[in-house]
Amino acid sequence: MIVLSSCSSYNYYSVSNKNLNGNYRTYAWLPESKSKASNIYNNDVATDRIVEAVSTELNNRGFRLNNKKPDLLIRYTAVVNKETRSYNEPVYYDPPGRFVPRVGYHRGRAFYYYNYRDPFPVYVGNEYRTVNVKQGSVIIDLIDRKTSKVIWRGWAEGELSNPEKAIAELPKVVSNIFKKLPG
Repeated sequence: MIVLSSCSSYNYYSVSNKNLNGNYRTYAWLPESKSKASNIYNNDVATDRIVEAVSTELNNRGFRLNNKKPDLLIRYTAVVNKETRSYNEPVYYDPPGRFVPRVGYHRGRAFYYYNYRDPFPVYVGNEYRTVNVKQGSVIIDLIDRKTSKVIWRGWAEGELSNPEKAIAELPKVVSNIFKKLPG
């Protein structure tokens, strides 16, 4: 499992301002208008996968769904941003090999011959290149219902190259986010 998570293209983070102790036992989802999704994640399949994965993780931790009077409110945000990455790469010129005329001396007499010369690559400068990439984030907030303050936020950030793969990986991403949840 550690090997698989280390190969993941996502980075996982979390912040907490309050300890999740025994005071929190139930949860409910905020209405969808309070949760946001954009681009790749803005569809019912992605929403269902996020909600199902988060609910499974919370149920495995002993929390129960209670829509009437929950202790925690759950909100998610899924965003895809277009970014530009810049690369500065060295450029080398590899001159072609060639036959070079030479002069040699043997017993006091000069003679001419050709020698094959294969030169080393020569550094000629840098090439500045920009590439457009999509940066995706999935953010999960646990909110104390009584104070309406976020008590824990976990999120994942990574590059998205394939929308189908990004949506298929959502349960694994959510699971890895919840590994950062204390307690």
